[in-house]
Formats: sequence, structure tokens, C-alpha cells
Amino acid sequence: MKIFNSFLIAAAACSVVACTQRPQQQQPEPIRLFNGTDLNGWTYYIEDSTKNPQEEFVVRDSVIALSGTFGYIRTDSAYNNYKLNVEWRWPDSATNSGIFVQIAEDGIWPSCYECQLWTGRAGDLINSGGSNCAEYRNDTTLMIVPKMVPSNEKPVTEWNTAEIICTDSTVTVSINGTEQNQITGISNKSGHIGLQSEGGPIEFRNVVLTPLN
Repeated sequence: MKIFNSFLIAAAACSVVACTQRPQQQQPEPIRLFNGTDLNGWTYYIEDSTKNPQEEFVVRDSVIALSGTFGYIRTDSAYNNYKLNVEWRWPDSATNSGIFVQIAEDGIWPSCYECQLWTGRAGDLINSGGSNCAEYRNDTTLMIVPKMVPSNEKPVTEWNTAEIICTDSTVTVSINGTEQNQITGISNKSGHIGLQSEGGPIEFRNVVLTPLN
């Protein structure tokens, strides 16, 4: 009996060692979409063809500075299933802008979902350019899915944080650490990331995408 018990103890010990030696699943590395130096890897879209987008959308003091001229910049690459972290601030006065996710087609109003950054409305989600979601279909007059809790934006010149999680079926938005919105049943399963210029100067930095397993 003692020999049998010793065998069981030894077998259990081997099982513990085997479990602890199993390779752990490696987490995806974050991707810095903005290198802090230039807009390499980004494409410009501007409404007014008489203006030079490379003069309106620039990198200054290690931040992306958009003039407010109507348009946007977007990543050359498309992505799906990710967490996107972005910091933004108003350098002069709070106006209007947005963060685009799942851009499927360019245009004045691209096919995407816009995380609204309009002052007092940061966290609203807009179905843009024909994109769709379950919440939009519930009321065909409502392109905007309003944020869930009162505005928690910071004053002009202070940096805000946006976290946007995109999966095959949902887009979830948090502003300054507070979950503000979620849409489900999305039609755009993947796409480019965009930063909007609309109404007045805005700055962005630390644009980081983390793939999800």
C-alpha cells in the first residue's frame, strides 16, 4: 500500500510540473499607429481640393495637429478585433471632431462608426456613410446612438483619453475611463482607423491599437 501511495504522489507531482510547463498563449503586441514624428502610414482625405492636406494635417511637437478644415486622416491598413487607445485635446477652444473606426469606404461621410468628440457629446456613436447596427435599426430616424452617462470631458488644453473596443459584433466606447456607449450587430466588421478634422484645431497623440485574441 505504501508503494502504491508513493506512486500516486509521484504521478500527481509530475502532472503539476507538466501543467506549469505548458507554454502560455502569447499576447499580441500593441501597434503604435502614430510614430510621433510624421504621418507615415496614414492617408489624407480633405473636402476642399484647393487646400493642401499636408499643410492642414501636420505633426507638431510630437502630436498630430489637425487644422479644422473638413476632412480626416486614416490608416493605410485595415484592422478587425482590436482595442484602440487615443488621446486628444483642444489647443484653443472646444469644437467638433471624431474618431473613426471600421472605415470600409472613404467619402465626405465615410462608411464607418464615429466616436463623437464634439464638446459635450464625446462618447456618442454615429452610424456614418451607410454603416449599420442593431440600435440604429430599432429607430430608423436615429443615426446617432447617444452616450449612456453625462459628459466627463476635460477642460480645453487638457488631454482626454478614448478607448474603443471593436469586435465582429460590437463597438464599445470609454471616455476618460468611463464606459459611455456600446452598439451591437455592426455591419462593418473591419476597416481603417481615422481621425477627423471638423470645425476647429484639435490635437491627437498616443494612437495605439492592441489586437484582441
